[in-house]
Amino acid sequence: SIKDCEAINDKTSRQRLAEAKPLVLRPGKYVFRVANKNVPYELGFWLRGASLTSRVTLSGVSGGGITPGGSRDYEIDLKPGEYVYSCPLNNTPDYKLVVK
Repeated sequence: SIKDCEAINDKTSRQRLAEAKPLVLRPGKYVFRVANKNVPYELGFWLRGASLTSRVTLSGVSGGGITPGGSRDYEIDLKPGEYVYSCPLNNTPDYKLVVK
């Protein structure tokens, strides 16, 4: 249930974020395929600049409607800079992505 997912994220998100290594990519066009595995409600994806300033200067992509067992592709042309990505519908932390 959504309450179970919120409890798991509240309990484990700090540790997961502390242990996560930034995803490092070269500039260019990418497709991020996001799948909903084992979450019993719709999810989404949000990739954006890591700071308020970079949200204006860097491309971003977002969307929802990823039903249980489904997936969705998000296309983006990444420029050099720091980004974060998360699922705001599932209260996940902001994971880091660096393009250089």
